[in-house]
Amino acid sequence: MSKEDIWLKKRLGMITASELGQITSASGRIIDGNLSYIRAKRWERKHGFSHPVSARAMDIGNEQEPMIIEWCRANLGIGEIVYSKDLSEIPFWISVDCPVGASPDAFTPDMRIVIEAKTLVGATSIEFFGDEYTPYEEKKLAVWKEHGDQLLGQFISKSSVEEIYLVKYIYQDDDIMADTDSPLAPWRGLVFNFKRSDYGVSILEMQERIRLFDKMIDASINPSEFKSGKWYVSIDGELKRDD
Repeated sequence: MSKEDIWLKKRLGMITASELGQITSASGRIIDGNLSYIRAKRWERKHGFSHPVSARAMDIGNEQEPMIIEWCRANLGIGEIVYSKDLSEIPFWISVDCPVGASPDAFTPDMRIVIEAKTLVGATSIEFFGDEYTPYEEKKLAVWKEHGDQLLGQFISKSSVEEIYLVKYIYQDDDIMADTDSPLAPWRGLVFNFKRSDYGVSILEMQERIRLFDKMIDASINPSEFKSGKWYVSIDGELKRDD
């Protein structure tokens, strides 16, 4: 079994940082998208496998990830960087306080800093993040809106993580003949820094949501029922509903 297969097996049935957007909602209530996630995780826990998902953006992201890590080594200036896929076993960090796991793309040896590598795909995204007159803070807000749930999951999964560097990377497209700059050119990466100390309340709220969904996944209840009433996990760890 390859290390990638071993890593995928560890994730089966687990709520993971990259999936936390599927357990949240703008209103805080349980919505249809959340129910689909509950059913998917129930399937994994019962059957021991998941159904494959493939998308062009995901394929390009996986292909470009090693180059993004090399870009970080050349440009971030934070010292040694460990690329998870260079290790004999791909890390899957599981929180000791909450049933969630996360796989960092890369990290420093002391595990204080995590790097999340994100390849920009599509002209709209590339031109938004590449535009020098769009303020950095506007871009950072867009990054948090898209990836904030995942970043909270990274903080929750490993208590030693104090900072996350999320890199939006403009990859060298072989189909564009005029794109001749090095893949390591500084302009290709836009770095957004997030500190644990700035998100204490959000981390606690996400932990509560994760515990709730972990109980919902294991419950012998029709998922549609979770849309009615207010569900919570009691002090003694039981799934309860206030009608």
